[in-house]
Amino acid sequence: MSPSEKDTTPVFRVLRGDPEDAELAALVAVFGALASAAPPPDAPARSAWSSRTRATWRTSVLR
Repeated sequence: MSPSEKDTTPVFRVLRGDPEDAELAALVAVFGALASAAPPPDAPARSAWSSRTRATWRTSVLR
């Protein structure tokens, strides 16, 4: 696909209604922000010193 074809291909289209220019600009801004957002960070690696079992709060056995 050439750069000129890429520029003319619509990314989305309005199926109903007659949106105003400001509404379309807001929609484009939201899509642009979502596309440029950083991916969520990966979960931190589990320490070798931590327990392998699920962490649960336990009450004392010395009641």
